[in-house]
Amino acid sequence: MEFLTDMFELWGAANLGDFSKYMYLAHSYSTIFYVTLLLPVVVAFVYYIVLDHILLARTGKWAFTGIVTGVVAGVVSAVIARAQLNGYIFRNNQYDADIASADYITFAVIVLVYSLLFFFIASLLLKSFSSRCRNIPF
Repeated sequence: MEFLTDMFELWGAANLGDFSKYMYLAHSYSTIFYVTLLLPVVVAFVYYIVLDHILLARTGKWAFTGIVTGVVAGVVSAVIARAQLNGYIFRNNQYDADIASADYITFAVIVLVYSLLFFFIASLLLKSFSSRCRNIPF
C-alpha cells in the first residue's frame, strides 16, 4: 500500500493535501492501481491478439488507442476516487475535508500517464504474438 501511495503521489512531488490524505485513509489507491494496470493490458491484448487486423498496423492508430485508453483510465479512476472519498468522508463525519475538483483532475492526469506507460510496456510484450501488428509501435 505504501508503494502505491508513493507511486500515485509521484514520490512526494504531487502530494495533494487532503485529497492524498483521505485517499490513503480510504485505502483507495489499490483499486485505482488495478484500473490503471489492467485496463491498458486488456486493451493491448485485444489490439494485438484478438483483433490483429492489417488496418490496425499503423503507429497512428496504435497511439490513438493508447491515448484513448489512458483518458478512459483517468476518468474512471477519478470517478472511483470521488465515490470512495465521498463514502469515507460520509462514514467518518469528516465534512471539513478540503478536496477541490482540481485535485481529481490532477490525479486523473497522473493515472493517464501511468496508463500510457503500462500500455507501452504491454505493447512491447504482446507484439511478438501478433502476425499483422508485429511492427507496431516500432
